[in-house]
Amino acid sequence: CGLVDIFPGAVNSIPREVRLAIDVRDIDGDRRDRVLDAIRAAARDAAARRGVGHRDDLLNADPPAICAAEIVSQVESACEALGTVWQPMISRAYHDSLFMAQICPTGMIFIPCREGISHRPDEFASPEDIANGTAVLAKTLAGLAA
Repeated sequence: CGLVDIFPGAVNSIPREVRLAIDVRDIDGDRRDRVLDAIRAAARDAAARRGVGHRDDLLNADPPAICAAEIVSQVESACEALGTVWQPMISRAYHDSLFMAQICPTGMIFIPCREGISHRPDEFASPEDIANGTAVLAKTLAGLAA
């Protein structure tokens, strides 16, 4: 839950309305949907117990995307050849690859960020890590083109 709006938003009054934006992601669409159903049921139950109104709206439910095995394999080979430390990762963030995977083989390369912080203004990647990521990308593309 990354977004909470409370109305009227006064420090000394009981809210008349609260809006939560909840983002649920999973690599398994059915499991994600079961979690959403459980959240909806818990919200309905809490509202009924407290005698308050409740409404939920689904904004979107895009299908999960899996990276193409041949691209992942080429990324791993590039890392090995360059002596770059790597680990497989699952990203639950909303990347363009989510949509590209629907029309073509897709993969992603991530580089380390200071303290693991990303998608925030204080995100920082060292020039060395950026250079290593670029080298891995170049070698991966060369391998895929061969």
